[in-house]
Amino acid sequence: MKNLLSILSAVAALIAPDLARAQDTVTVFGVVDVGLARLTGSSASVNGVSTGGANISRLGFRGTEDMGGGLKAGFWLEAGMDVDAGAGKATGSALNFNRRSTVSVMGAFGEVRLGRDDAATFLSTLIFDPFLTNGVGGTMAFVMRTGAPLIQISNAVSYFLPASLGGFYGQVQHAFGEQLSGTANSSQGNYNGLRFGYRAGPLNAAFATGKLKGATSAADISLNNLGLSYDLGVVRPILLWATEKQGATKVSALQLGVVAPIGTGQLRAQYSRFNTNNSAVDWTKLAIGYGYDLSKRTALYGTVARVSNSSGAAKSIGVQGLAAPGTALGSSSSGYEVGIRHTF
Repeated sequence: MKNLLSILSAVAALIAPDLARAQDTVTVFGVVDVGLARLTGSSASVNGVSTGGANISRLGFRGTEDMGGGLKAGFWLEAGMDVDAGAGKATGSALNFNRRSTVSVMGAFGEVRLGRDDAATFLSTLIFDPFLTNGVGGTMAFVMRTGAPLIQISNAVSYFLPASLGGFYGQVQHAFGEQLSGTANSSQGNYNGLRFGYRAGPLNAAFATGKLKGATSAADISLNNLGLSYDLGVVRPILLWATEKQGATKVSALQLGVVAPIGTGQLRAQYSRFNTNNSAVDWTKLAIGYGYDLSKRTALYGTVARVSNSSGAAKSIGVQGLAAPGTALGSSSSGYEVGIRHTF
């Protein structure tokens, strides 16, 4: 046994430098976020355990390799989780890398990234939301239409500008629908997105535009958004304008949010107005919350929100892990949650 251990130690000593050179960094990371929530619709309410109220619960692996000459390769695998049920997001509650699964080549030219990633038009609705799209307070600017929201997109090729442009940043993204050539809908599922912005000192501003091709031109989805924030020290006001158009229906969002440091935490609040063209499918949302940092990696949070619908709308507040009870046309929906978030 002693001889075997000596041999293994010698082999490990020989190959360790090569392994270190081959893979500069590999990091296991994640978020575990769980809370207690109450959601109220027009005729019923539900209490339960929610997940992702402050940050989406996830488990991930990422790494980079220095290839020399200023070039690096990187990978990123990130899976969403429902902590309340100990489940993944895939069919049958299995764990899959639904949030991101990419490989990249990076250098002075910027970054080329391939795989499943955030859609370029989703990122600003995330960044310019005080609640980062999470929990009862999260923006509804990416779930305005009826149908599946465009958040992450598969089969994507993205190019990101380098970080050496004096505050300017941006990306160009194309995702393949992977339909057979020569068919009537050969472009169905193709997505093209652009996002460009400027971030320096207290200012951050970005504009994004994109289109997801449908089976017909009437089924195409066009998305545009503009975000702006300015950190005044005592408060950071945030403005987001967004539109989604499919066929003759166009939904617009205008929201004003604030983030203010108070003690060892942050106060977050947001007012949003959503309008559908030529109809009464309109609604407003008001949300306020506070996150208290227990440490660098652990925080307590609490949020309350309310949606008020016009006569043609029936929007409800829901959270991950707890389905909304439903709201009748023209009624209101409300929700609150308290929870704990830990990052690693």
